[in-house]
Amino acid sequence: MDLRASDSSLDRESVSIRVVEAVAKQEEIDPLEVSPPLHDSIDPAALDALFEPTQTGERTSGTVTFRFHGYRVRVEGDGSIYLEDDPDTERDSGVWPMTDSR
Repeated sequence: MDLRASDSSLDRESVSIRVVEAVAKQEEIDPLEVSPPLHDSIDPAALDALFEPTQTGERTSGTVTFRFHGYRVRVEGDGSIYLEDDPDTERDSGVWPMTDSR
């Protein structure tokens, strides 16, 4: 199930901020509580750069899809953001997994 989380025509914040806000809204938490941070999934600066306006105006084509916080996130060329439950990842419980460094 796709959930349209954001429409770029209504909001001029960066795409990376809008992704975090969309996930927070869906999870009913504060954006500052979204964990792990977006940069663990994708470079926020690179994501923003992909969707910056061109010299001739707004971008209208292209798509980026990535996994973040238990969702498959799709950002369209027009800046629209869609969230889809991702069965291959779990939402963070706030408890970091233990890793063996040996």
